[in-house]
Order: sequence, then structure tokens, then C-alpha cells
Amino acid sequence: MKKIKYLIALVLALSLLTTSVAAAIPGDLDGDDAITVSDALKALRIAAQLDPYDAAADVNSNGSVDVFDALQLLRCAMGFLTPDGLAGDFELTVPITEAALATGLEQFMVDRGMTSLGDPSRFVRVMRKAQAGEPITVGFIGGSVTYGGAATTQYSRWARVVEAWWKKTFPQTQINYVNAGQSGTPSLFGVHRVEDDLLKYEPDFVVIEFGVNDELQDWQRDAYASLTRRIITSPSQPATLLFFVMNEGGTNAQADQIPIGNFYDLPMISYCDAVWPSVIGYNHTGGKFNWKDICADWVHPTDAGHAMCGELINCYLEAVYQNLDKLSSECKPVREDTPVPYYYQNTKWYNYRNTTPVSMGGFVRYLTNGSSWQANGNGADPLILRCYGSRIIMPIQQSESDTVKATVTIDGGDPIWLDKDHLLISSGRYAYYFLYDSETPAWHTVELTLLEGVVSCGGLFVSWQD
Repeated sequence: MKKIKYLIALVLALSLLTTSVAAAIPGDLDGDDAITVSDALKALRIAAQLDPYDAAADVNSNGSVDVFDALQLLRCAMGFLTPDGLAGDFELTVPITEAALATGLEQFMVDRGMTSLGDPSRFVRVMRKAQAGEPITVGFIGGSVTYGGAATTQYSRWARVVEAWWKKTFPQTQINYVNAGQSGTPSLFGVHRVEDDLLKYEPDFVVIEFGVNDELQDWQRDAYASLTRRIITSPSQPATLLFFVMNEGGTNAQADQIPIGNFYDLPMISYCDAVWPSVIGYNHTGGKFNWKDICADWVHPTDAGHAMCGELINCYLEAVYQNLDKLSSECKPVREDTPVPYYYQNTKWYNYRNTTPVSMGGFVRYLTNGSSWQANGNGADPLILRCYGSRIIMPIQQSESDTVKATVTIDGGDPIWLDKDHLLISSGRYAYYFLYDSETPAWHTVELTLLEGVVSCGGLFVSWQD
């Protein structure tokens, strides 16, 4: 009888111990001493009233279990939060601003457009820096929409609208502006020029916009992922926001780009999601916006469209600014793993500005349509370039890519035809030909020979990994 009582007491003690251990980690719903995706799913089921209430899932201690609790648990499971930070001192919301209302945006559009509020800590840090009167640099990289295509003045461009928010909010602070938008270029181009065009200025805040110049292809996704990582891990550690505009028809590449932003817990804003549903019904169901009023052609916003783009981003910035005293500026380290292979860890664009060819051959420097090296006519001597890396891509003026007959040799090897078999992507200004790939970076000699027609070479995109 004494043995039975002893066993019962032991079981009760162990159960109390187990309970106390589980309770020591808020959100550990299955008692395994860790916050996992399973805990987040359990909390989501409770929030949907599919499972009974469990106080351990109420990580913000507001007396109920909702989607915020499940999201916090998921962020913890993915390493974006520690268990101590689960409760969250503050849940950021994004109200519409008066300036955004003036563009025709409404609160429900802003809500639709906030793809992810992400981790605002870097934004808090740079805003506190600006509050202290220290100079800051705001940077933008993308295609022609970022550059400001179809805007009637430079200050009508959406990037300038965002710059204006920083200047108005911090009038005592010097705000430096860098627009690295370049028309007709995808993120594959962007990742090869990001150092020279953006990062050398040590930006504090960056918006990345390649939603319409990228396509839903693995090569584009990989380049976009590398570009994003290059920016967020650069020495200035800028607050970085992903922005998605749209083509006519409401299409873009955000389906490939959103998972990258989620991986790094970056704020993401979709102009497409915010505005497109209010465009499609204009002629039939009373939608608010006529495409012709907000877009000058198939993709480039009018001044009204640029204003909406900029003010949509400014809604997020204003929400962070209004809550600086409630948000943490303690930035978590960037994850060491990557969502896709980090092919473009190191890059260089060998071009007419930074490269003297070994031989110009029959080519001349051509300053129109991308400032390329061009040959016109048969039998021209080859253009010879030297480059260092392990992966080589050659951009050729797209308007010529269907008719040109030309070959490339690498280090005296067999000729590589510039044809569809070697075409990586064709986007905007250039067609991009994939010429060489190896595991070890080295110096290479590249010879471009024109056999027939006209060819304009934009240089070489070269990359390698550490």
C-alpha cells in the first residue's frame, strides 16, 4: 500500500514538474520546451475556435487567443523572436495618412497593400538617427518605374514623394537622395550594379522595386534574393522595404519575391494589391480608378499613380514614426542561411565606364541605347575583354538579339553562339546570354565576334561566391 501511495505521489510530482517547465516558456503548447511551428498551428486553431482556449497561447496576455498570437509564435519558431520577446510590447498598425487620402487611397486599400509589416527595428533606428540630426541617405533601386518613368517632373516621382516625407518629418536633418532606378532592367542587372549605383553611398533606408521588370523565373528569383541579401548585409545595414508595382492586367513578380521578404522578415508593400482591385471594376462594377488616370501606358504611373505609390509607402513610415517610443531599435542579426543559392554574392559589371578592352577590334563605343560596344557589318575583328569571376553573362541589345549572328569564346575555347540555347532571359533593354559557369573564380579572356548584322554589347556581368 505504501509503494502505491509513493508511486502516486511520484507521478503527481512529475506532472507538476512537467507543467511548470511548459509554463516557463510562454507559447509552448505541447510542452516540448521549445517554440515550434506546431505551437503556432495550435494557436491558430484556437484563434479559429477549432480547439478550446489555452492560456499558454495568449502570448500577449490580452485575455484571448488571436491571429497575432499565432503569428508571434511563428516568428519565434523561425528565429525572428526570442521566447522573451513573444508578448510583444506593441502591435504596429498602419492608419492611412491625410496625404494618402488626398491621392484617392482609402484605409481598406492601405490594409490590402501592407503585404507584411515585417521587423521595423531598422526603421526605428534610422528614424532615431534622423531625430538626432545626423545626416541620412535614402536610396531606391529598380527599373523605370523607380527611376520615374512618365512622371511630368522629377519631384512627381514616387521615390521623390518618399524622400519628401523624410524631409518634412526631419526638417533639421540633411537627407541625401540616391535613385538607382534604371529603365528596362531586371534584378539580374540590379545585382551586378548595386555596389556602384547604390551601396557605395552607404544608404540608411532602401526601397527595392523589381516587381514588373522581373518575371516568374528561377534565375530572376535567385538574382532578386541575392540583391536583397547584398543590401541588408551591406556595411550601413539599411532599413529595407520591398515594393511591388504592377503591369496593366494587375500582374507582377511578387509571388516569387514575397517569400524572400518573409525569409528576412522585411516590410513589404504591394501597390498592386492595394489598387488593382479598385481598377478592374471601373467600367463595369463601379471600381474607383480608371487605369488611364493612374498609368500613362502599360506600366508607368501618371503623376497621380506616382503619388499613390509614394504615399502608400509613407503610410508605413508614418506608422513607425508615430510609435517610436513603443518600438524597439534592437536589430536582429541577418540569418546566415539563404532562401535560395547565393549565386551573386560578389558581382561586377564590366562596362564602358570601368573597363578598357584588351582590343576594340572592329567595335566602337556606342553611347545610345545603353552605352555599349557596337559592331556593324560582317567580318569585324573581335571585341576582347578580360574579367574575373566564375559565372559570366553577356547583355546584348534586345532589339538586335533576334537577328544578330555572333559567337563568343572563353579562354580560347569552342565558339558559343548567341542564340536561344544560351539565352538566359530577355527583359527590357537587354537579352542576357549565359556563357560560363564554374566553381572557382579566375581571370578569363572573352572574345565577341560579329558574323552578320549589328551587335551592341553591354559588357559582362560576372559573379562569384566566397
